Amino acid sequence: APVPERIALLRGIADLGCVAGRPYSVGLYFRFFLEAYGDELETLRDGETIADRAGELRTVLGCFHRAGITTDRMRIIYNHIESEFPRLESAGALLPMPAAVRLCHTMLATDLSSAPAVTVLLRSALREPLMSIADDAVELRLLKMIELLLRVDFLHTQEQLPRDVTEYLAVVRDLRYYDRDLRRETPLSYQLAYFLRKHDFPSKRHMFGPYALKVCDPEERVNFEPIEDRKFRFGMTEEPPVRKQRHLEAVGWRSVPVFGSKWHKLETHEAKAAHVRSLLKDHDMM
Repeated sequence: APVPERIALLRGIADLGCVAGRPYSVGLYFRFFLEAYGDELETLRDGETIADRAGELRTVLGCFHRAGITTDRMRIIYNHIESEFPRLESAGALLPMPAAVRLCHTMLATDLSSAPAVTVLLRSALREPLMSIADDAVELRLLKMIELLLRVDFLHTQEQLPRDVTEYLAVVRDLRYYDRDLRRETPLSYQLAYFLRKHDFPSKRHMFGPYALKVCDPEERVNFEPIEDRKFRFGMTEEPPVRKQRHLEAVGWRSVPVFGSKWHKLETHEAKAAHVRSLLKDHDMM
């Protein structure tokens, strides 16, 4: 079957693989797919661009991640990026910065990566001047996340990056990024900030890396994180609010989660005020 049809089937099987409780054994199909897919990767197919190939690899990596499949045979994909992408670019098929950044982010976010592949993708990205990217661009958010993931979660990979890439990431780290969600209040974030101000907590808005902090004290590096009720996909190794808290704490912030599921059960002004006092006392801030 043509590759697009096989990948469409892979997506369906990945959906089965992430059903709650994982009742379906899909690992064997994924291994068969990878063996056959490796033979298709040597050259670009008719009409396919290098950006198309990068997008396809993102889809494949996402399917393996959703199904919870890890195998040493993923080296097939890493090697393809490490060796074939530079060859294709030397022939004039340059990988656009957005495609390079998205694929690099997917590899790190799914923990399906290699240092040489990350290097190739970031070298493709750094051709485009960072000053040409808007401060609220998706690509800048992803670059900020890549820099933080490498600094916190992938130290071994970071140590293997060449100087030009580490210098590029240092610039990314210092660039201003603005998430429009920073100004979007919810009942939880608004009320939490209101009650905290009663106790002289500044409740400021602040951007840290890719993260919008709506209720924080940047000087003391303390964040109260309003976590709205939301269901995440089964099988995620780490839900986004948990990762955000871990990243903040890894770089010296104190992050206090405040769950909407509990907050909205507090029906009176007094009950919410008492809950905030309890949070402050529990974290030695009162």
